[in-house]
Amino acid sequence: MCLYAQSQSSDKVDSSNYYKYKDDADNLNWLRSSDVIPIIIDELLKNGIPYYSISIGDLIKINDSTRFVLTVSFEKNKEQYGFLYEAVHGLPLTRKDRDVLNERGKSSYVQAEQNTKGSANFMRIDPLPTNIMLLSERCYWFQFDRQGTKYPVSKEVIENILRQDIQTYLLRL
Repeated sequence: MCLYAQSQSSDKVDSSNYYKYKDDADNLNWLRSSDVIPIIIDELLKNGIPYYSISIGDLIKINDSTRFVLTVSFEKNKEQYGFLYEAVHGLPLTRKDRDVLNERGKSSYVQAEQNTKGSANFMRIDPLPTNIMLLSERCYWFQFDRQGTKYPVSKEVIENILRQDIQTYLLRL
């Protein structure tokens, strides 16, 4: 019996190299908030954050005129922290999109406030508070097709990359 395995570390797709695996085919998708929230909560629980201190969709007041909704907030060592998932994506995909993950205290965020008549006001928060990590949908892309073609950056792979990013943030706290 012969077994062959490819276990070279250079073959492992992770947060440091996944952009080089993008295929030019039109078969992209992105993780949505409904994908991301359970992953954030799971990682928080795995890192010892008590379940009762985790909230979804808290309205945060920065000052008298600026508020925003956090995707997931939590408490650690009697301090408040949170993740803000920016649900906006576009093309072209570029590795520079990941720079936002390392710019604590420099990241900005634009949120839309809509009224019941369908009009919107936009508010820029610049910079975000340092206790908030901005996760950008444009970083969490994956490839797929209906034929079941195996792309290196699958939904499962990008979910693991999101987990890596969350773990990195939590280690900095």
